[in-house]
Amino acid sequence: MVPGSSSLTKNGYQPDPVQVKVGQTVVWTNNDSAFHTVTSGLPGQPDAGKLFDSGLQGPTAMTGKGKTFEHTFDTAGEFDYHCALHPALVGKVIVS
Repeated sequence: MVPGSSSLTKNGYQPDPVQVKVGQTVVWTNNDSAFHTVTSGLPGQPDAGKLFDSGLQGPTAMTGKGKTFEHTFDTAGEFDYHCALHPALVGKVIVS
């Protein structure tokens, strides 16, 4: 996430979309001073957070600048994700 990403939408996660190969790991870094999440799916959808979720607490929580979260993509496809605290902040990972 870039600085000020809590007030951004598609420009808050960069790069977006992210393109990787099956088996690669994506690492998100919070470069903003605000708390964020990296949550799979789109806000309000039943599958939100099922594939991956940095969460709101614990060791993977992105509680401030410099915190990271990672997920390894084992299947091909397009994977939307969002910030649970800032639902307009969305991104996509394309896995081939």
